[in-house]
Amino acid sequence: MRTIGTTGIEVSELSLGSWNTYSRLSFEANVALVDHAFRSGIRFFDVAYYRDKPHTEVLFGRMLQEASFAREDIVLAEKVWFFDYPERSLAAQLDASLRRLAVEQVDVIIVEHPREGMDVEALAEEAAGLVTSGRARAWGGLNWRPELIHRAWAHCRERGLPKPELVQLKYSLVRQNVVDGPDYARVLAETGISVHASDSLEGGILTGTLAPVRKIGLDIGGIREEIRARVPAIQAAAAELGVTAAEFAIAFAVSKPEVCSLLFGATRPDQIDANLRGVELAATRGDEVRRLAAGLGIDAHEIDPPYAHAAPLTDEFVA
Repeated sequence: MRTIGTTGIEVSELSLGSWNTYSRLSFEANVALVDHAFRSGIRFFDVAYYRDKPHTEVLFGRMLQEASFAREDIVLAEKVWFFDYPERSLAAQLDASLRRLAVEQVDVIIVEHPREGMDVEALAEEAAGLVTSGRARAWGGLNWRPELIHRAWAHCRERGLPKPELVQLKYSLVRQNVVDGPDYARVLAETGISVHASDSLEGGILTGTLAPVRKIGLDIGGIREEIRARVPAIQAAAAELGVTAAEFAIAFAVSKPEVCSLLFGATRPDQIDANLRGVELAATRGDEVRRLAAGLGIDAHEIDPPYAHAAPLTDEFVA
């Protein structure tokens, strides 16, 4: 277990995500999956409203009713977006998510990165209000630029408001430069904010699935072809330690002390087990992993621009 920022909220080193996860499985398979995750020690679950999969939260809330664990046994992260903001406030959006989840509170609310021209300080106050109102225990950002998350942190500190404690960022063997770069290094050191690592397997590409059939994260920086070309070098580095590329990739991200948890998607229990072996590798041979990972990063990775939210909705779906 690791702690989110300065909150005292303890989370497991792995966290199970919900995008392209629960929508692909039967209800019974979903319950079995989260039960297996919990039995394996995973206590951090990330869920959100997705325009193209609008019932994800409803599914997860129903799964909580059937699972072998209770709501209070886990740490639950939720996201809020800007696709209908400011017409609908962050509080109204989170209230709707709480109804869909059938819970009274989330542990961490993660706010989408600000769009161009947004008042970062006002947005920070609104996000902090989600905590002071009791809707969440802590708040953080999704792919915020380092200077913006620092501004939000400083503004909240000056006003005695809950500060951002977490930032969810793409961080992997091939996308090292943003998190490990000097700008974020300074922010993390000064603020104590934790990194919630995402896209650490590049949608399965780093495991050798070079052409994933499902939708995966945005290719910010346009480096995915370079990433595919780098997979043999990743496999060779993993082979030096006698592990799989997936275990090697998981171990790389988890071995960074500033990472509180690594977010991943899975639809089968054996995928969870494989990722857990990566956590064990980080604990036992993390220094070797990071030595072998030097030079595997592609420095053209960038932080996500504000989402256009132009992804098509499901057929005939009425928002």
